[in-house]
Amino acid sequence: MKTAAIAGSGIVATTIAYQLVQHGWQVTLFEKGPDYPYPHTQQYQEKILYLYNNPAWKLPDDIRGLTQSGTYKRNIDGERGMVVGGSATHWWGVTPRMIPEDFRTRTLFGYGEDWPITYDELEPYYVRAERFIGVSGTTEDNPFAPPRSAPYPLPPFALSYGDKILKERLAAHGIVLHTTPQARTRLPYDGRPGCANFGVCHVCPIGVRYSPTHHLQRAVATGRCEVRPNTTVRRVLMESNGRARALLVQENEAATPYEFPADVIIIAAGAIESARLLLLSRDARYPDGVGNHSGWVGRGLTFHHIWSSGLIFDEPLYTGRVGPATGRSFQFLNPETRGRHGGINLGLDDRVDLRWLLGAENLWNVRDPEEIVHRMSDIPFKRGINFHAESIPSEDKYVTLSEKKDRFGDPMAHVHYESDAFDYATFEYAQALFRRLVEALRPKHARMGDDPDRFNSGAHHMGTCRMSERPEAGVVDSFGRVHGTRNLFVGGGAVFVGGSGAVQPTLTMVALALRTADYLLDQFGT
Repeated sequence: MKTAAIAGSGIVATTIAYQLVQHGWQVTLFEKGPDYPYPHTQQYQEKILYLYNNPAWKLPDDIRGLTQSGTYKRNIDGERGMVVGGSATHWWGVTPRMIPEDFRTRTLFGYGEDWPITYDELEPYYVRAERFIGVSGTTEDNPFAPPRSAPYPLPPFALSYGDKILKERLAAHGIVLHTTPQARTRLPYDGRPGCANFGVCHVCPIGVRYSPTHHLQRAVATGRCEVRPNTTVRRVLMESNGRARALLVQENEAATPYEFPADVIIIAAGAIESARLLLLSRDARYPDGVGNHSGWVGRGLTFHHIWSSGLIFDEPLYTGRVGPATGRSFQFLNPETRGRHGGINLGLDDRVDLRWLLGAENLWNVRDPEEIVHRMSDIPFKRGINFHAESIPSEDKYVTLSEKKDRFGDPMAHVHYESDAFDYATFEYAQALFRRLVEALRPKHARMGDDPDRFNSGAHHMGTCRMSERPEAGVVDSFGRVHGTRNLFVGGGAVFVGGSGAVQPTLTMVALALRTADYLLDQFGT
């Protein structure tokens, strides 16, 4: 029986583990954070009904954490989900594919680097990924969707009432608004119920929105998979012949670490933590860290730059009465001017999150019910537009080791992220699009901020262990195997060649994980 040890328990780790377990492997996953109930009924009650942040799901600062510098103004550490199931236990489930041009930006537009795989090579895995996590969608209303060899496994969520009004106005100005592919079950699927429209998709209480724990529980039930929560992976231990011997792990409350050997070692701990772990894994043969012979570990970091805007209309759009993401436009993913700036994914999602609403309307300390109703009275007239923008690597975007150390004495990650001329040009393009949208939509009030560095990354951290054909140009090959090693692999957004264009990266991460699992089964057997 082949064995695998995986650092991480998120959507990539779970995807690989599930495939290996089905073929008789014994798989052990190590998660730095605590176990996390699934379905997320308890989290729904805590976060939505009681507005309670349960400290049981939060790691101590001397276990998790990082330091940061640069122009990014949000808390990067707060964007990472360190629980069993990882960040995809509380995501919104939007799952587009990258477009073919995103894999060839150097050849087509003169920036970034081409991926060592093409869209056509990954396309069958996109199909499998959509079936694996249960994606609802269609391409019938989206002329900008990339080519596909099979339909989505589930029908799409329809545009909302407000979306239909906006769609008509945008169409009159040559802008297409279409439905959104999402890992949310429109109908019962694979043991998950159909959507009942709770409207709080990031903590779906019934398992409609995909959570990795869905498959992780099934893997554990086979008896060939174990998850060890509250356990930190501290090092990859290497042999002189390039073989990864074991993970050095330590229970968070234990005094000493222990070695855990396996036939295959997989690092799937998120782009930041995966790079940190490779940098920490130093020895005589790897003085700068495993996989870092050419200095690429930690370099190539990209975030998505998501700028928000707000509009108020004369007529009600009844915003927030539909739970899932709805209207979106991929029309500007690959504009004619791409290269001078990045592409943009327009999100006109018809949703209102309760915590956002309380903050936006300053309701946290209001106790008068009439005052609450008064402040919320204009919500049906409001709508937001997100400009989900592409970014590219630069010398001023990287992960390295911090001077600050965790409780085990290991340096934490340090993230430096500084916007560059390309990012500022993309922001100008977003502002121009905003003006065009305002002209088409005719709101009575519209506002978009003027600070290009006030953006949200969407928790999309990518590119720190990038794939490459040549060892001197990256960290891993196209299957995720670390150059110069025999059985050490990295998965997730870390292996992206920069970013994922302007689209959300999760579906691509799952597709690549399925491809890595196939490679492991082919190379190592069962």
